Amino acid sequence: MRKQLSSVLAAMLMVSGCSQLPSMSSLNPFSDDAAAEVEKEAPVEEIVGVNPYLWQAALGKLAFMPLASADSAGGVIITDWAAMDDIQNEQFKITVNILSRNLRADCLKVAVFKRVLRDGAWVNETPDKRLSGEIENAILTQARKLYRRDLAAREE
Repeated sequence: MRKQLSSVLAAMLMVSGCSQLPSMSSLNPFSDDAAAEVEKEAPVEEIVGVNPYLWQAALGKLAFMPLASADSAGGVIITDWAAMDDIQNEQFKITVNILSRNLRADCLKVAVFKRVLRDGAWVNETPDKRLSGEIENAILTQARKLYRRDLAAREE
């Protein structure tokens, strides 16, 4: 069951535009509306402090989770704990750190935290190790797409 939930969460973060996947809230994390909202709220030109493409991509990929904190100057995004709709005894929290203004893989660090409800108390557990890497890859892929989109728009 633990592996299955981690796989579902990874799939939710990796597959863009898929409306068939379960979400961690009533929002579909990969709907075009959610991505459009993030793009409207945070135009690339207005973000300072860290790589704007990584920042925008991270916000877009984590849009389905409630945010606890987002600091564009420091490059830190922290989600609040969120449970899968079907499984209320497990919750996940994700922290994204953007370390530079460069668009490189080593400038992005993702940490995933998991807790389960046991005997009425939340107990921290280790999530699947692949999950943070898959989330990093999803953010990097989206950031590259945003960068290419801006390059194409400048050439017109």
